[in-house]
Amino acid sequence: MKKRKPIIAERIVKLEEADRNWDIKFWKRAGVKARFSAAWQMLDEFYKIRGKNGIKRRLQRSVQNIEQI
Repeated sequence: MKKRKPIIAERIVKLEEADRNWDIKFWKRAGVKARFSAAWQMLDEFYKIRGKNGIKRRLQRSVQNIEQI
């Protein structure tokens, strides 16, 4: 499998000018795998901060359907 080149992007704006449009475009461009990987990494960091390194993580099983909006 070909390794993807990392996406590096930044934006500097005044706080009152900041909106979510840039973030939404960034994550759409990054793709599904990158979004899932980032979410999984945040979950891992959350558990490490809480001192729960040995917990086996898994997705919530109550989700029945995922749709892109």
